Amino acid sequence: MGQAERLQKMREWIKTTPELTLDQLVETYQISRDTARRDIIQLESEGDIIRIKNGLVRAGAKRTLKYDQRTEQPEKERIAKRASMRIKQDDRILLDAATTVAKMTAYIPFYSLQVITNSLEIAEQIGERANVDLYVTGGKFDPHARSLVGIKTADDILNYQVDRVFLGACGLTSEGVFAENLEEAIVKKAMIRSGAEVIVLADRTKFDKRFFHKVCSFEQLDVLITNERPSADWEERLHQANVTIEVAKEELT
Repeated sequence: MGQAERLQKMREWIKTTPELTLDQLVETYQISRDTARRDIIQLESEGDIIRIKNGLVRAGAKRTLKYDQRTEQPEKERIAKRASMRIKQDDRILLDAATTVAKMTAYIPFYSLQVITNSLEIAEQIGERANVDLYVTGGKFDPHARSLVGIKTADDILNYQVDRVFLGACGLTSEGVFAENLEEAIVKKAMIRSGAEVIVLADRTKFDKRFFHKVCSFEQLDVLITNERPSADWEERLHQANVTIEVAKEELT
């Protein structure tokens, strides 16, 4: 069975089964684990699934993933580390609930900071730092993302004005930045309005991926941090919008 046929069968399978393990793919299609991983990466690039530890979950499936399953990709670590370098002493920053943004907490310098977030994961990781004044928004709890979302969250955010906003993105197209659901989009829009500098963290799989809810155009962004240099067309598009591109390259060992 060739890859094209195998991928089509996987697409049909995940329509009825929200989560599949690597072992299931190996056994069902009689392929190696490396081949199964490559198939998962291909499906993720198409927006069909979300890659997790030792498997995949259907995009948009209503379930709660363990947080480390959704943040395991090394490219997220590199992007988060690069993003944290933009934080300055005495900054006021907004951190959204994206998994890549949450990874920043391991790299944020021990500066005196004021941090506002709608992410319970971020609050747990950074809340005990003596040099951080932490503010957590109100809102409706989303167990999938471990975050607070909705109109109440957006209203809380609009009470703040910050130096830097760090946002994740579900998708990027020529039209701008997209979110997976309305409540998430509302919160991101409020964050953009509250920030002097808006920084989006998005790995290569988010490019040319459209979702139902548009968050903003590129003209509303200042910096895009990704893990691979975008195509020439993308670079020109972002240059025209005055967006600075930063590439978090893989570190040599």
